[in-house]
Amino acid sequence: MAHWSENSARLKLRTSRVGEIKQLKNLSPGPSMVTVLWLPKILSAYDGNCGASYEEIALLANRLDKSATLCVVATPPDAAALLPFLQKSLKFQMWIAVKTVRAPKGSAKSLPARHVSLLILTRYKSALRHVPTRIKYTFCPACGKTTKDYGGKKHVYHRYGTLMSDVWTDTDCDPGKNIRAVTRRLRDMFGLSPYKHLLLVDLRRCKELVQRRRNSDARKLKSKKVKVVPVTIRSRLINKDCTQALKSLRSDSIDFCFADLPYNLNKRYYRCKDSLEEEEYFAWCNEWLSELHRVLKPGRTLAVLNVPQWAAKHFLFLASIMDFQTWIVWDALGFPSRKIMPAHYAILCFSKGIPRALPGMGSAAGNGSEKNYLRQRAKFYCVRGACVKKRRLLGERDQTNLSDIWSDVHRLTHNSRRVSHPCQLPPLLMRRLFSLFTKRKEVILDCVNGAGTSTLVAEEIERRYIGIELSRRYHNLALKRHRLLKIRENPFISNNGTPTSKNSPVERLPKRKYKVSKKELQLEVKRIADTLGRMPKREDVEKLGTYSIRYFDQYFVSWAEACGAARAATLSRTATTN
Repeated sequence: MAHWSENSARLKLRTSRVGEIKQLKNLSPGPSMVTVLWLPKILSAYDGNCGASYEEIALLANRLDKSATLCVVATPPDAAALLPFLQKSLKFQMWIAVKTVRAPKGSAKSLPARHVSLLILTRYKSALRHVPTRIKYTFCPACGKTTKDYGGKKHVYHRYGTLMSDVWTDTDCDPGKNIRAVTRRLRDMFGLSPYKHLLLVDLRRCKELVQRRRNSDARKLKSKKVKVVPVTIRSRLINKDCTQALKSLRSDSIDFCFADLPYNLNKRYYRCKDSLEEEEYFAWCNEWLSELHRVLKPGRTLAVLNVPQWAAKHFLFLASIMDFQTWIVWDALGFPSRKIMPAHYAILCFSKGIPRALPGMGSAAGNGSEKNYLRQRAKFYCVRGACVKKRRLLGERDQTNLSDIWSDVHRLTHNSRRVSHPCQLPPLLMRRLFSLFTKRKEVILDCVNGAGTSTLVAEEIERRYIGIELSRRYHNLALKRHRLLKIRENPFISNNGTPTSKNSPVERLPKRKYKVSKKELQLEVKRIADTLGRMPKREDVEKLGTYSIRYFDQYFVSWAEACGAARAATLSRTATTN
């Protein structure tokens, strides 16, 4: 778990073991402390009552100093249940998924649990104050190159590694026994003023929480098995508001429901408002979630994709009407931003009553291609085409069994793979979900179908589908792509040049032929920086550079981008291993 935190003064570790919840009253973390709560696994089955224990934890949070930071290590369901109590007095800052050493023995009805949640909240309201932390590069065991393919841009990256994201897959955390790897990283992350100590509050043997776990383990699902009545449904696309369209569908008729609705983050969808008041947004969400529960067949699964903070609210609502199956972490780094890069998306999976065995996990499940979707790339292997081909020829074991943390499904970043929709999902994500939770000829419903990725994949792998979409523009685009599939053309590429929609905030530069490569220009700035002994300004490059300054003005969106190689080299001089 190698990392490097720039100019960090590592915090000293203190540990307090709590046997009874009332002992929390004796804790008074001072202004120089970062507090970490280490919870046992409590909610193996959700009962909707968090009890007095969470109220006591909330009281501890309320006593923290105005500069305080509080972290919580817990299972995702426990984190979701505790979060509303903490938010009474603290600001939510970050939800980090931490990969664990081993998984509990899985069942036929859910994926092996291979991660825990790390919540970070603060008493102050500004952005999270922490030390920039980098994760050391890893290398492919087959070709020896970096695991991530930087596409000719390695010269602008720090020599030690890339900035940390909010999905930690490099950990050796064992949440039942020790979390030293997590506390070590936190001690470096928060190694800045006013902090001097990290207080680890070990609640694993707190009798009230342990008793809740026993009660939770003893809870049996009360749902009765219901005979599924066959319903004839034809595949179709519906151009209508999702809640209205769902009301027209028959109850107990769908085999798998998928929902990736707008996240209320002010994205630029065509004729769709994505900036509602929070209360209004979740009232709307609960309306369509209730409808999805109604139309789902007994024993079948509903999967909801959202950012973790909103997924926690979906969890609490769905747990009141459905049975929890799996919390999947999709490690999907989008546009790099902030000192902790946002990569974490949650896929909540709930069943309507007692879940059936996962169709994709049986020994005879699916055809050859579907079985490939249900394996994931083994640790450190790269995805370079030449390396993948060589591994296949050599029969190298570069895949492993599927768990609940998916780091091998990448966002669509190249324009040739995207159509004009701001939040297009990668087909592999849908192929894996559909192959895991459904059988051939079963019915898949996507209540916000967008440009049609879900329904296209459903048709591709021989599932029936219903795709609902409010926007006529996106509905017509999905129809067009389905026509391409029927004539055996690839619908998962852009056939009209550069997409007009864009998900990142950086404006797209017009296509052009570069008289001087951007790499050479960035290395030119680095050479000038080495000569001056400092980061050069625009006028320095204009005076000392070999190339015309107009190339820098035309080819880069900002001067910071032009200085990428110089900045990386400057930072690299102080990089050391922790």
